Amino acid sequence: MTQQNIWYKFLQRAKLPLELVGLSIAAILLLKDVDQLIKTIIPEIPKINSSIGEKTMFPSGEISSEKKLGMEDFNNKRFSSAIYQFRKSLNSYKNDPETVIFLNNAIAKQTKILNPTREILQIAVSIPAAGEPNISQEILRGVAQFQSEFNCGLSEISLAIKDTQSQLNCQGSSNNTFLQVTITDDKYQPETAKQIAEYLVKQRKIIAVIGHYSSEMTLQAGQVYNKHKLVVISPTSTSTRLSNFGKFVFKIPPSDRIAAQTLFNYLNQEIFLDKNVAVAYVPNNKYSESLTREFEMLLKMKKFVHKCYLDAGNFSAQDCVEQAKNQGAEVMLLVPATDITLTKAIGVIDNAKGLKLLGGDSIYNYRVVNDAGEEAAQNNLTVAIPWHRHPNSEFSQTAQKFWNAEINWRTATSYDATQTIIKAVDEMAGNYSRQKLQRILSNPNFSVEGVTGEIRFSELGDRQFLNIDKSVLVQVKPNAKSGKYEFIILEEGNSTINN
Repeated sequence: MTQQNIWYKFLQRAKLPLELVGLSIAAILLLKDVDQLIKTIIPEIPKINSSIGEKTMFPSGEISSEKKLGMEDFNNKRFSSAIYQFRKSLNSYKNDPETVIFLNNAIAKQTKILNPTREILQIAVSIPAAGEPNISQEILRGVAQFQSEFNCGLSEISLAIKDTQSQLNCQGSSNNTFLQVTITDDKYQPETAKQIAEYLVKQRKIIAVIGHYSSEMTLQAGQVYNKHKLVVISPTSTSTRLSNFGKFVFKIPPSDRIAAQTLFNYLNQEIFLDKNVAVAYVPNNKYSESLTREFEMLLKMKKFVHKCYLDAGNFSAQDCVEQAKNQGAEVMLLVPATDITLTKAIGVIDNAKGLKLLGGDSIYNYRVVNDAGEEAAQNNLTVAIPWHRHPNSEFSQTAQKFWNAEINWRTATSYDATQTIIKAVDEMAGNYSRQKLQRILSNPNFSVEGVTGEIRFSELGDRQFLNIDKSVLVQVKPNAKSGKYEFIILEEGNSTINN
């Protein structure tokens, strides 16, 4: 029974005059139309999921009781208590970058209360927390590590986590500034990424943004950042469509063109000369299409002998491999784009049966080595990524000690994105401006010695590499000590090819 019928029966039982009944029903219908009209004229404001310490971006993950108390304290502006609770939480869950960021934000807030002359510099980071929680954590580690160095120093933060009763002594930067980071979740959805951008451009105290994870999100949100002149630096987006995309969109990793060339150079060793290549990718995804297209243009015949669509509803990994082999394929390129398509790509690895495998940076995922490590090693899975940890690298050693875990390229590029913003801000000498930041970053004389090498940008945000071949190749191999499969850097002239 409709709402109107219910009211009609009620008015009849009340024995009201028919005219009044009609007027009442008309009023109800009118109110309904007015309500609809209001929603049309004034659309609902999208709910933006953001936090500086009041709530987590990972509600489905494990959250300690101390972290819950810390977030409650932060929300109620009890920053001293929040600092203590976040320290206690990290004492048990050291490898939690979100809590490290919350701790640093609470330190910045509390310091400002105690000493109003101190300045707080604000940036934001956008992650796909709801869609890719593990990748989001990898990105946050880079941001959190630099923030910790900037606000307190890693040794001071490490001591505060190890000994929760110790005196915390944080001085901020040399010019009495602390760094505050707002975390936002674009849910790995282009429209949400755009809404996040529209929200952030209105937060006038935010000087720059780190994000977004995928090229799809960065392209959508980038239009907004360009229009409203807010700098965004993506630590992970690689699509060639982002080349010369706009003056306010900067990229840390090399483009898919460079990744494709690196993979092709590896493929073009004598043993692989003139081999037929198939591809498993995601049509209409900006990243997947970009790498696929760039690699295809390098092939002798300028085309793949077979294409498998990882997003197809009736996709079968076994059929993909068999059909590729029937077309004469001896090598397959894997370019998934989402968690679902990664699962399907892992299925291809499981069924490869002698196909040599290549992969874009999206294949660099713990699930690959956990779920199909042996098969990946047998089929020489070789992946092009922007950076790989090295045991002799100072950054790798420092990061491993701080997080009590090994880090990967997404952490390194996110760290570089953060320090690049801060280095440019330092050149403003306290006179902060979004447009001034863009001018500094695009100045040919500006450079930063980053973890991933020297960082300098073109006028339109593309990273300039002195050496074009800036992608690193890794292969899946068993660890010499543990026997567990992992991605290991492929040293030049030391490739492993199983015939």
